[in-house]
Amino acid sequence: MELLNTSISYNIDELGNTSSVVAGIHGEADGRLKVTANITLYPTDLEQGNTFDDLSKKQLFALASKKLPTVLTKLSYSNYQFFVQNDVPVRVTAYSDISETGTYVTLNATLTSTDFDGHDDLTTVGYSDIKTTVSKIVAKEFAASPTEV
Repeated sequence: MELLNTSISYNIDELGNTSSVVAGIHGEADGRLKVTANITLYPTDLEQGNTFDDLSKKQLFALASKKLPTVLTKLSYSNYQFFVQNDVPVRVTAYSDISETGTYVTLNATLTSTDFDGHDDLTTVGYSDIKTTVSKIVAKEFAASPTEV
């Protein structure tokens, strides 16, 4: 999955030091997987001896991108919707999100019956099938493409 940096925001403390950075990320894969994220980087995310002010925008984006796959494993699925054609489900879109301290992620995945192991008919697909399938696709996408710039 190719990831794009959509924003970098610096949080400055009362002493004028950068206390954290929020990186905006957007990515799409094959028109069926879309992720939008705001990942907060904290001093603990940096290599020892570095400060946020030592790093370029590209380096900060690379750190946030590296953190994204771990965050995606924690997604909760708020909704899924079947699309029907001639009274037959042809695809399902899963809407996922997570909101943790400083991290906000939305993932939308559109799937067809070919994405599900052992399900030729989408009417037999349930919540756990969708969650498992999306997790596999996400893992494959992030294993197949480097997220560092």
